[in-house]
Amino acid sequence: MAEPLTEKNREEDAILKTQIPGFDELFREGGIPKRNTVLVAGGTGTGKSTFCRQICYNLVSHGKQCMYVSFEESIEKIERSMRGFGWDAKKYIESGHLLIQKINPLDILRMKFGSVSGSGSATELSYKIKPLIIPKDFHPEVIVVDSLTAVISASISKEKNYRVYLQQLFNFFEETGATSFLITETEPIPTRFSDTGIEEFLADGILVLYNIQRGDRRENAVEVLKMRYSNHLKKVFSLEITSQGIQVYPERQVLLPGYK
Repeated sequence: MAEPLTEKNREEDAILKTQIPGFDELFREGGIPKRNTVLVAGGTGTGKSTFCRQICYNLVSHGKQCMYVSFEESIEKIERSMRGFGWDAKKYIESGHLLIQKINPLDILRMKFGSVSGSGSATELSYKIKPLIIPKDFHPEVIVVDSLTAVISASISKEKNYRVYLQQLFNFFEETGATSFLITETEPIPTRFSDTGIEEFLADGILVLYNIQRGDRRENAVEVLKMRYSNHLKKVFSLEITSQGIQVYPERQVLLPGYK
């Protein structure tokens, strides 16, 4: 006979443990609330893609399914990048646990709006076509989109199309029940954390990754700027990108350079 669910079990069922060393300790609950849609924001070299790939690898190696959608890098390059950290992506792709899709953002916009320029408003067609395609019988625990910046670059002539796509994408994630991570490129020390500002409003969480220049060296750091339905530490913490992946140090606080 199955044991009744305790309050602790219920809490654990509601939390996604990333298993990134040190990161889950930034949350009193021990991880990110499941079903949240989280922006992973930061400049070049901050480890945004590595962070998301590490979460996927940690989960698939424990029997979960994850979906990684790339609007920029090829599947082969992503596999090679993961292999560099000792993560055998190919093994889990073949086992059916990891799905990596390479999608041209221009194709997505043409499919949804008829053309990249479009009419500047959403057509009936755009609502009939899902913003992403998940194969039947595939139930991802996590979905990563790498990156939203590539989508808005493709639709720059008609920002309204991007806004419609974005709204539908967030609604889509809610329907799937997955925890979603959306990568977005920012300035090295950002004062805004997405391309249009709408992403920040729609997202349940914002993780900011930093690559701070201090004289002749650089220091990586991470901040949980926002996370609905959680109690998290509200400081910036040291992060290292090692040969085994990302390591966060909750005991090491980092001071950001002052804003001008």
